[in-house]
Amino acid sequence: MKTPILFVLTAAAALAGPPLICQPIEIGNARSLPWTKVQSWNGADPAYNAATSLTQDTLNILQAPSSSLPVRMETMRRAAIYAAKSEQLAEQLTARLIARVADAEAAGRKDPNVWFDAGYFVETLRQVTFIYRYDMLSPAERADWKVRGGKLGLDGKVWIEKAMQMGGKGMEVAMVKVLEYREADLKRQASVR
Repeated sequence: MKTPILFVLTAAAALAGPPLICQPIEIGNARSLPWTKVQSWNGADPAYNAATSLTQDTLNILQAPSSSLPVRMETMRRAAIYAAKSEQLAEQLTARLIARVADAEAAGRKDPNVWFDAGYFVETLRQVTFIYRYDMLSPAERADWKVRGGKLGLDGKVWIEKAMQMGGKGMEVAMVKVLEYREADLKRQASVR
């Protein structure tokens, strides 16, 4: 079942905060990372062992032929929230997503999804820092939230644009979510320097 673009945008507008993190995407019963049913943005399952499973579980979901764009976006949102507790885990998953791009290019495969996945995850990690900066965490959560800046210096927006140029369908919705906070982030970074 395809999720209409209008529905995704309407659902996204209902919640405030960095959209790639704070706006869950409705995926019905589709397979994604473990999550608890909550009314807020963070339904991370405390029983899920992200340290040992996150990278491979995320890749398995993204590589499944049945993974629609909404499933990809929600999976990466959840992955970024789990990875926010470990810079090493965030870097590991980013590296694996970038390796998928390199593998596709080396094999001569035109696959907009691998470009999208890498770019969307990088931009989701960018928005992870807004949760910390704008005091959206309890004191206990703040202590656990380790990803606090764009140390990798990567630009996922251009990768998403490339995916769209390659024929990726419906990715304009993602670009709207990316751009919503990106400009504010770049201005803030420039003012701190």
